[in-house]
Amino acid sequence: MKHVLNGILFSVLIVFHAAGQPGAGGGQAVAALTAQVNKMGHAFINGDYRTFGSYIYPKIVAMIGGPDKLAAQMDQVIAQMKGQGLRFSKISFDAPSGIVTSGHELQCMVPQHTEMLQGSDRIVTTSTLIAISADGGKDWTFVDTSNKDMATIRRLLPNLNAGIVIPPQQPPVRNPGR
Repeated sequence: MKHVLNGILFSVLIVFHAAGQPGAGGGQAVAALTAQVNKMGHAFINGDYRTFGSYIYPKIVAMIGGPDKLAAQMDQVIAQMKGQGLRFSKISFDAPSGIVTSGHELQCMVPQHTEMLQGSDRIVTTSTLIAISADGGKDWTFVDTSNKDMATIRRLLPNLNAGIVIPPQQPPVRNPGR
């Protein structure tokens, strides 16, 4: 009986030790992901599109034409939105889903809430980011799945773990100002 209890105790200790290690679901990977997604959101809200772009999945940045072109396009889109009376005021993120592996990558989903102001109205959209790390959870890049179907996402990310299923896009919530 003593050997059985020691075996169970040893197994539990191994599980807790593994949960704190970098890699699939490790605490260090989640901490890095959380810090980096928040830096990305902060850069976006503050108009630092070079920093923002450094957190975008490299294939997307390349498709756009590189970091300079991405920053220029972001400046243009934001200027057009401001011309329509829209401005981004806040981005927040929920806790990431469980981290899974796919080939040499770690992947998960991160719910994102984006708040825009139009006059005195507040508009909140909820979308899903796919977070991807190719270095065991040290560095993360992100793909916004807004207005993309799973077929498009899978073409962009052919290595996407089959367990990652993006929830349907929710309509924006408009809260009229007073």
